[in-house]
Amino acid sequence: MHLHRHSFELTRIAGKPTAGVIKDVAMIGAFQEMSVDFTADEPGLSLFHCNMQNHMDFGFMALFDCR
Repeated sequence: MHLHRHSFELTRIAGKPTAGVIKDVAMIGAFQEMSVDFTADEPGLSLFHCNMQNHMDFGFMALFDCR
């Protein structure tokens, strides 16, 4: 997963808690989940998506407006 224009803190990945890991890209396995915390402090449009082209083609992405 990739978050443009922001960084996030991984709080849980593949069922295991973590802290202090700051990223803008995180690789997760099939059927795994991750939890993140981030502050939307860059105004404007930001994209959050999977970096696998096939997933993006089928809509695995979100565009949000940070105001």
